[in-house]
Amino acid sequence: MKRVFTLACGLLVAATITAVTAANARAQEQDSTAAAQQPLPPSTNPAQRVVYAAEGQTNEQQMADQLACYTYATEQTTWDPHQAYAVLEQKHGEALKQYQQTQGGAVRGAAGGALVGLAIGAIAGDAGKGAAIGAVSGGAAGGIRARRARQAAAGSFEQDAEAFKSQFQLWDRHWVACMQGKKYTIN
Repeated sequence: MKRVFTLACGLLVAATITAVTAANARAQEQDSTAAAQQPLPPSTNPAQRVVYAAEGQTNEQQMADQLACYTYATEQTTWDPHQAYAVLEQKHGEALKQYQQTQGGAVRGAAGGALVGLAIGAIAGDAGKGAAIGAVSGGAAGGIRARRARQAAAGSFEQDAEAFKSQFQLWDRHWVACMQGKKYTIN
């Protein structure tokens, strides 16, 4: 009876150890999955600066320091260059789409003007002449509207690009200061 009890206790201890080990493995797997889910920037040196390890830091240490400085500069400026660039690209795509939609504005304006001119010319007695006059004036108006829309889209994108450039320079100054503080020579 004593052997059965000892054997049962041994099996219980072994099962407990196995369960605890499995739980620890799952916890470690979840921790590594959570760490992997935290997005890393595509580059921790988006300005592509030349970095020299003045104190003989290893490549691994340099990468860790660059990431730390990326995070520092982002926190100090409350601006992330990779996220801001993605937004800028999206705005550029929208401006390009708007530009493409305005292509042919003069042709559409001429067609609309010709229809209006045709109706007015028919009332006045010369539909062909009315259509020709309407086409010219409608084409000019359509072309002007299209040109203005293209200029507005281009102007808006240029302003966004200038704002990005200005903010990036501020962010980069923070990044450089951090890396210099970690004993790197930056160029």
